[in-house]
Amino acid sequence: MIQNSGAVGQQFLANLQLLQQQMAATQQQISSGTKISQPSDAPNSVGDVLQLESDLGRVTQVANNLNLVSSEVNTAESALQSATQLLDQVSSLAAQGASSTVSAQSRSTFSQQIGQILSTLVSTSQSQFSGTYVFSGDQPSSPSYQLDLTNSNGVDRLITTQSTRLIQDASGITFAVSKTAQDIFDHRNPDDSLASDNIFAAVNSLRIAFANNDQTGINSAIASIKTAQDYLSQQLAFYGGVQNQISNAIDVAHKFQLQDQTSLSQVKDTDVAAASVALSQQQASYQAAIEAESTVPRTSLFSYLSGN
Repeated sequence: MIQNSGAVGQQFLANLQLLQQQMAATQQQISSGTKISQPSDAPNSVGDVLQLESDLGRVTQVANNLNLVSSEVNTAESALQSATQLLDQVSSLAAQGASSTVSAQSRSTFSQQIGQILSTLVSTSQSQFSGTYVFSGDQPSSPSYQLDLTNSNGVDRLITTQSTRLIQDASGITFAVSKTAQDIFDHRNPDDSLASDNIFAAVNSLRIAFANNDQTGINSAIASIKTAQDYLSQQLAFYGGVQNQISNAIDVAHKFQLQDQTSLSQVKDTDVAAASVALSQQQASYQAAIEAESTVPRTSLFSYLSGN
């Protein structure tokens, strides 16, 4: 029986071409490290890849945001540590100048020193991170206070603002990360009068009492300074708590990143060992096909009819 050599040849070439395509695809997977470079490579897995890439992108952005806010919070926390040290200096000067034996001239000198500390406290309230004022809440482009010794609290309030910004962790939970300079240094009562723990006012009251050589005023200011110190410790504790929250949130975000990267790798990345075995098998099949084709007898119709 004579086979249709044309049809057989075409089928052979088609099979050979398919093997070549398979080898090329496998080689591409090995060299690129990914088994899905376009949707047609694995249509059933495209949805999973897109979802995992989206999840990974989101959690990476969350981690980046947390790291940025962490640096800002560190700046604020460092500023409050400096403010704590300044109040310690004020307290020390108050103790030195409280004695009834201290001269009016010495108290005048103490008053000047406390005025300089107050000025430094105002500068501390203007602390910046990356070009923005960390204690200016929702108006970070403007400082909140400037020195003005004619006011009872020794400062001018330049803006009235809140700090409504929240940061989100990888699980979607949000938390506050900052307070305003008014919250910290210029605490007010609901009617906007100066609260008893107002830091600016406490320091300025001691400055005035020393300048006036006012023993009663000095004793009263010393009590206010102690109250202000306790209040500042609470604000410092707030930022310490925020630092812990951010640190924990960054750890969780990194865990989510690792999970998403691992899952994405399992779906998308090439198993190089398995792909190498597959390539070897494909190459062997290709070579076997070539060799088998070369051994097929080439019998013509004339040879068949003549019996040769």
